[in-house]
Amino acid sequence: MPEKVGVGIIGCGGMGRHHARNLANIPEVGVRAYADIRLEAAEAIKSEFGGDFCTAEAHELLADDRIDVALICTHHHLHKLYAVEAAQAGKHIFVEKPLALTIEECQEIERAVEAADVKLMVGFQARFSPFINKLKEVIPHPLVTFGQLVDPKWGDQSWANDPIEGGGNVLSQGCHLFDMMYWFNESEPVTIHAEGGNFTHPNIPEITDSVVATIQYANGAVGSVVVGDFGAPALTGKSFYELFGGDKTGTLYGYYSEPAIKFWGADIEEFTMTDLPEAERNSSAAHGYVGEMRALIDWVAEDIDPVMAAKAKDGTRATMLGVKAIESIKTGAPQRIS
Repeated sequence: MPEKVGVGIIGCGGMGRHHARNLANIPEVGVRAYADIRLEAAEAIKSEFGGDFCTAEAHELLADDRIDVALICTHHHLHKLYAVEAAQAGKHIFVEKPLALTIEECQEIERAVEAADVKLMVGFQARFSPFINKLKEVIPHPLVTFGQLVDPKWGDQSWANDPIEGGGNVLSQGCHLFDMMYWFNESEPVTIHAEGGNFTHPNIPEITDSVVATIQYANGAVGSVVVGDFGAPALTGKSFYELFGGDKTGTLYGYYSEPAIKFWGADIEEFTMTDLPEAERNSSAAHGYVGEMRALIDWVAEDIDPVMAAKAKDGTRATMLGVKAIESIKTGAPQRIS
């Protein structure tokens, strides 16, 4: 491995820029190239963070021998295409969530990564959040887990609501929630039973925008999830988790505004931003983005296994839960997860 890990970013919108900003603070990284069909977007990031070249063609970036890892931050429908191409080019891979919008495409990525013997991390950055992991530390074996991820209505014209490019709220954003539920329980989901449908986007009947579901885990624990874009939670905030351990409970609220945890029955009563080291009292660190990029670079440069990271199998599981939740709504029957 060269002195600096060479990085190429494919997709230079909001998340591409966000990751470029965090990578700029890691001395062992050299961001070499940016690719975006909107060349001006790639050039804008390069002018801010530096690099060697910009291109409108991702394959030109993937052909560059100076690039060790490709960050794929495009619209969701392109994740499989670029992840497979990156694996075949021998690049390590970071893919923004969801890994892909279908189970089949996720499994194709898994096979490509295994065949090429490259590393792949999925952008479930909450696994690196000190708030998520404090909750997990205090309630390590929950009996019942509740998770919520609810927004005001997304615009009908948003690309994330496009049935092809984004898949709608449940697949596009709900994957975060499905992954977190697994992360808290550390047990494979067995069944999911969901109700919901298209509540807020009658002009886009192809998408499912609202889900309330129950998940049964192999260890006997159960989880309840609520995901969609049907309102603004006035008290808990958009993202809300509650873990019941029988003799103690932990409640994480305000995650996207002023995150805090309240505990009952534990040795700690609360955990807030003031409990973090001063350098980590910012949104990017509190939400796990800083730790995520640090772990990615350590994995590529030093082969330090990022045990907290979501890998290809985890990405497939999260998409599968979203897909199966939608199938359960449509069929009126619980769905097996396998």
